[in-house]
Amino acid sequence: MAQRPQNVTRGKATRGRGLTITRTQPGASQAGSSNPNDVEFAPVGYTKKVIRRASKEELISVAKAMHDDKFGERVQELFAPEKNAAIRALETGVYVSWRCPEFTWDCIRVDETRLCFCGHRLSQHKEFTGDIGTREVPCCFKGCKCKGYAFIPSRPEEVGEFWHRRRPGFDPNTFRINCKTCKHSHEDHDLTNIHKCRKAGCKCSSFVSMSVCAACDKHWGDHETYFESERTRARNGLPVGEAHLPFAEMPNLRNAVLTGDEGNEAGYNQLAKYHNPNLRK
Repeated sequence: MAQRPQNVTRGKATRGRGLTITRTQPGASQAGSSNPNDVEFAPVGYTKKVIRRASKEELISVAKAMHDDKFGERVQELFAPEKNAAIRALETGVYVSWRCPEFTWDCIRVDETRLCFCGHRLSQHKEFTGDIGTREVPCCFKGCKCKGYAFIPSRPEEVGEFWHRRRPGFDPNTFRINCKTCKHSHEDHDLTNIHKCRKAGCKCSSFVSMSVCAACDKHWGDHETYFESERTRARNGLPVGEAHLPFAEMPNLRNAVLTGDEGNEAGYNQLAKYHNPNLRK
């Protein structure tokens, strides 16, 4: 890998060691980048092609091509836990979700089978209601020192690492998020404060997730777990009811999540009637 030349001046294009380096001024827009301090490398004499994010429609077309006639079935399987969480929220009025505090949308909807940082499922924690802090949902598993449920992804797809399932002998039940510093699992780290590693001889002082959230590209520590009522979510501009379903804004994908068939709206119509009494007439 070529090293960065030393003659780089902010705001100017400079040349060195066969590369052209451009650094934008703070606040200036740069195609394909949201970071004003990004540095771009390109061989001298070559033009660059702007790389943009694919649209949702383009990604769906690619996914369909990859999975052929099993697309709907695969989508249903992939989002089954989130579907179950959304339906449970419709039934109880209590929404459990995982997101960054500044977001008005959820990265992951959490159902009772999902793991906590302590390694135990939500169902193994104290029974909960809406509008409470995670400290009010301690683990009930004998001997566990967890004082509050903190969701952590436990499926490779949730951190964009789809390739794990293609590995021979891969057991999805054993997948865990590792620490970027020491490479040990979150279950090897302390449950209090900054989560110091407990492995013998390890000097890691805090847990920093190696993987990032597939929904927002941020680390585990940037997220929080929420237990909310429908009223609170509505007041804060968060989706409630059938709008809380995965891909609620994309009917075909929403139907695939619910029934495995993009064209089958029966599942959605039933849920919509359950949540909206006016539709039951």
